[in-house]
Amino acid sequence: ILMKLKKEFSDFYKAIRIDSETDVLKEKREILADDIKSKLPEILGDNNIDVKKGDIKMIDQGSYKYHTTIKDDVVDRDVAVMIPLDIVKNDDPRKIKGYLSDAINIPARTVTIKEPCVRASYYDDGEEWLHIDLPLYAKYGDDMYLARGKSTSTNYSWETADPEELNKYLCEKINGNDQLRRIICFMKKWKNEKYAVASSDHEVPPSIGLTLLACDCFTKQSTDEGEDDLLALQKTMKAVLDKFTVTKNGSNEVISATISCKLPVTPCSDVFKKMKDSSDTYMVTFYKRLLSAVDNLTNAVNVESEHDAGEYVQKVLGTEFNIPAKAAVAAAVQNRREHSFG
Repeated sequence: ILMKLKKEFSDFYKAIRIDSETDVLKEKREILADDIKSKLPEILGDNNIDVKKGDIKMIDQGSYKYHTTIKDDVVDRDVAVMIPLDIVKNDDPRKIKGYLSDAINIPARTVTIKEPCVRASYYDDGEEWLHIDLPLYAKYGDDMYLARGKSTSTNYSWETADPEELNKYLCEKINGNDQLRRIICFMKKWKNEKYAVASSDHEVPPSIGLTLLACDCFTKQSTDEGEDDLLALQKTMKAVLDKFTVTKNGSNEVISATISCKLPVTPCSDVFKKMKDSSDTYMVTFYKRLLSAVDNLTNAVNVESEHDAGEYVQKVLGTEFNIPAKAAVAAAVQNRREHSFG
C-alpha cells in the first residue's frame, strides 16, 4: 500500500503546533512567577503561615512540558505552584488558593479561582487571548497535595498528587517518539474542531485524557517511504474507540457510552470523572464524535485517490488540512507544462 497524504500531514503539523513559547508569553509567565515569589510569602505571613520566597517551587505542567501544544484561540498554559504547608493545620485549601489569588491580582490580569487551580487570564480588546493556570500544591511530610475546590464551593479537599511523576511518565512516553507526539497533536486538533462551541468545560474531553489514551493506544506505523501518520491516527483513534463500553437500544441507537482512563500516578483518579458526573449525554456525544472520526479516517485509508482521502481527513481535522488536487487534473496540468514551449 502506498502511503497517502505524507506531505499534507507534515504541512498540517507545522501549521497547528506551537514549538516554543512566544516572547510575550514567556514574559507574562516570568512576571507572574516573580509576583508569586515576592508577594505570596508576605500574604501567607499575615495569616501566620511561614513560607519563604526560596521555598516556593514552580514547575511546568501540561502540553508545554512534553511539546504537544497546538494553536488555539486562547493560549493555555499550566504552571504548578508548590509550597511547604501543614495541611492538618491549614485544612481549607480554598483559603490558601485565595492567598495565591491575592498575590497575583492586578488590573492587567483577571484572576479566577477554578476547582483545580487559580487562573490568571489576559485580555486584549475584551477578548481573552491567554490564560495561565496555576494548580497549587502543598508539600506536607513526604507527599504532595493539590488544593481542590472553588472559592465558594462546599466541596473542597487536599488531594494527594504527584505532578512531577506525571511529567516524568509522559516525557518518557513522548520524548523521542515523534509520531506519537504528532498523533497527540492531531487528536487535540480534532477535539478543538468538534468542541469549538462547547458551553461547559465538563462536556469537553480533557486534553490529559486524550494524551494518556493516545500513549496507551498508539502503535508506530510506517512504510518504506517513512512514517505513515494517516494510518497511525486511524489505528490509534480506533483503539481508543474500542475502549468504550457502549449500550444500544432495540433500534441500535447508542443510549449509553463510557470510557475510563486513570492517571498513571497518585491519586490514580479517572480523568473523565467530571465529564461523567456532569451529564450522561457528554460521554455519548464523545463516543459518537470519535466513531465518526474513525469512520472518516478508515475511509481515507481505504480509498484509492489522495484527493478523496484528503476530503475524509478534512472532516476530522478541519479545513486547515489541505486536500491534494485530483490526480487527473494534476496530470493534465503537468502535461500542459511539458508542452508549453514559450
